[in-house]
Amino acid sequence: MLLLEFSAALGRFMGLLDTGFAFSDWNNFFLQLGKIAERKRIVVVIDEFPYLVESVPEIAGILQRAWDLELKRTKVFLAVSGSHYHMMVQEFTSEKRPLFGRTTGQILLNEVSPDQLHMFLPHYGADQIVETFSVIGGVPKYLEMWDDSKPVLKNIADALLSPVTIFRQEPMFLIQDEIAEPRTYLAILEALGKGALTPKDISIATGIALPHIGNYLQTLLMLGFIRKIISLTAEDPTATRMSHYEICDPYLRFYFRFVHPHLSLLEQNRNGKVIEIIEQGFTNYVAKHGFEEICRRRIIKMGDEGKLPFFPLSVGRFWNKQSEIDVVAINKKEQVVLVGECKWTQNKIGEDVLDDLIAKTRTFHQISDYRFHYALFSKNGFTKGLNNRIKRDSIFLFESTQKDLLILKQ
Repeated sequence: MLLLEFSAALGRFMGLLDTGFAFSDWNNFFLQLGKIAERKRIVVVIDEFPYLVESVPEIAGILQRAWDLELKRTKVFLAVSGSHYHMMVQEFTSEKRPLFGRTTGQILLNEVSPDQLHMFLPHYGADQIVETFSVIGGVPKYLEMWDDSKPVLKNIADALLSPVTIFRQEPMFLIQDEIAEPRTYLAILEALGKGALTPKDISIATGIALPHIGNYLQTLLMLGFIRKIISLTAEDPTATRMSHYEICDPYLRFYFRFVHPHLSLLEQNRNGKVIEIIEQGFTNYVAKHGFEEICRRRIIKMGDEGKLPFFPLSVGRFWNKQSEIDVVAINKKEQVVLVGECKWTQNKIGEDVLDDLIAKTRTFHQISDYRFHYALFSKNGFTKGLNNRIKRDSIFLFESTQKDLLILKQ
């Protein structure tokens, strides 16, 4: 059936009127494709390539031979895409696979960035954009299903918790698509969603023996479900134990924080109770998992555009047993650092927040000799006293407006 569809598509391109036209096999299909591409440029896109591999297991070998013997010398532009991450990586980067070494370019398609979400949700203000990004990130399909005429919590109730939309089952499909036996991995993801940060925390939360945690985490890292965060104070990032783990995708992070632990309530159609639970923790969740991430991205962009007093080689976080700093941009070679505090509250930020941030930096002896710059990120602006203080100190103040994310005040 797939060969028939491919044949029909190529037949239309060749101007054939016979709708039942079909090549006898895949070798003949690629041979004819090569002949056409000898004379003219032709773009061929094979979408969801993993499904073709599942249906025609020999297709990778056939394509490899066709490419080596014919297609690579023609004018064909061949693009192969797929949403099954593990299989795509395996097919094109494993030395044991026929197509290894044949790619001339690879793209890992990332989500839409927070400052582009308004193109999908034009009726939302900056606060609602931050909240939406905290819940579903920037996946276009998710954004298309979001209704910007409704408040964010109403969208959560109507879309995420509904049994008839893709959201309820989406995490299970994503994980089962990559992992054959997902039960243990689901337990680890739920532990991470609830706030476990280290292998020890995960072991306590799940009951999985600590020596076994590392292998599971490595698999989740390889598949892109989680990421490893290392404190920028670490002298040797490759050897340090100063590392935390967190779920990468915003929707999976939200799901394993608020939805998965309460599936029994949803199965009993007690969605209202789940919404109450979400409302109780929503502000803190947005502050930690959405707003802080947007603030770090803002500093990265400013550094790349040359709008900081120095070029940061790393942007991330600091933490030790005494303190944690939300936003850090550092250049260890020049011994200069920018540290920032994020506040997602209705109150204006005052001088006390800046003083607390300065006090936190003193607990990090590794940077005691560095030159310091400070940044404060506010949902609702700054007090008059703090606004006056920026005139004499090296302080960057960022605030959201109704329409814009994180406007720099100086």
